[in-house]
Amino acid sequence: MSHVMMPNVESTHHASDTTISATRGRRTPAAIVMIVVAMVSLALTACTATPAEDSNTTALNAVRAAVGLPELTRSAELDAKAKAQADRMAKKGTIFHSSNLAAGVTEGWSQIGENVALAGSVDDAQRALEASPGHYANMVNPAFNQVGIGITVRNGITYVVQVFVSR
Repeated sequence: MSHVMMPNVESTHHASDTTISATRGRRTPAAIVMIVVAMVSLALTACTATPAEDSNTTALNAVRAAVGLPELTRSAELDAKAKAQADRMAKKGTIFHSSNLAAGVTEGWSQIGENVALAGSVDDAQRALEASPGHYANMVNPAFNQVGIGITVRNGITYVVQVFVSR
């Protein structure tokens, strides 16, 4: 048994930052340390992708390749967002979309979308998403170029979340 929800897509256009600071372009030692720590954390997060998440990324990119679209690039930031949503769904035992899809996503995106599903396996969830016109549309949206994948298994149920962004 597979369940999918209608896809969640938001679009926004960000105004450019017009705030100018006297220290713009100069970094304090503390700021440099924070940047390095953030970069290392993102790199380590990217290295902890599970085989199931990697497999889902491969399946998703195969769908895109079949219609002549480039592969989506995995984003550690989006992976973390997708995993947190998969965990929330597993905890509640049902699927639902993120209440604020843009929360926690670094500025600079023009479109964001989310697919959520639950099934007995990652492959079954992916097949259900592909069979749903709205979810399929997210997968083959030519504007999207980044993705985050989150998968949580609880009580024999697999919860899958795909977060898409165009930058």
